Amino acid sequence: MRTTITLAAVALVLALLGSAFMGVARLEGHMADAGQQLSTLQYAAAEQSLTEAEQYADHARFVPWLGSDDRQEIRARQAAIQYWQQKYDTVLPAGAEPVAAVDDQNVELQLVVANAAYRVNQTQFKDKASTVKALEETAAGYLTVLKNNTWHADAAFNYEYIIRLRDAAAKGSQPPPPQKNEEESDNGESGAPTPATSQEGFQIYIPLEQGEKNPTGGEAGKASAKDRKG
Repeated sequence: MRTTITLAAVALVLALLGSAFMGVARLEGHMADAGQQLSTLQYAAAEQSLTEAEQYADHARFVPWLGSDDRQEIRARQAAIQYWQQKYDTVLPAGAEPVAAVDDQNVELQLVVANAAYRVNQTQFKDKASTVKALEETAAGYLTVLKNNTWHADAAFNYEYIIRLRDAAAKGSQPPPPQKNEEESDNGESGAPTPATSQEGFQIYIPLEQGEKNPTGGEAGKASAKDRKG
């Protein structure tokens, strides 16, 4: 009887672990789909994949070193989707310091919020004083990201970039204006056909058929006999 109970308990534990690992596998699959869809600008599909990933996020809690990080990554990617659709107000939490309002354990989400804050602050680039103030607020957001225990190279790059813009603005230089349409976004420039090129100076060689070869040119592998000297 005791052996039966033990086997039943072991089977139950294995079933729970199997279910947890299956949930993690599906979670990672949806996360991979979301990453691919976001990189190809399929925002609606990426949102759907993240929604489906959330359904399996709780399963990851039963697997060590997975659950918490995946839920944080889901939130960061959801914010990134809103950011790339230029829905900056949706990304920003309420408050004077939006980056500080984000959990400091989610550095990726903090960076997305800092980037959104910069885009919103770009609308304040009206005169020298307002521009410098907006850039200082933006720099403070990136500095908040850098104060975390986790180092983020992109946040450091953006912080240095904003500081240089602020110093240039203080000297009278106007920073880049806010983006107006998708063609001006960080996705790059639209492709276009290459300009037509002239074929002048090019020579086209067409292989000859067997019957078109010069009969006086000899055959391959055969050469005429040379006259000996002396």
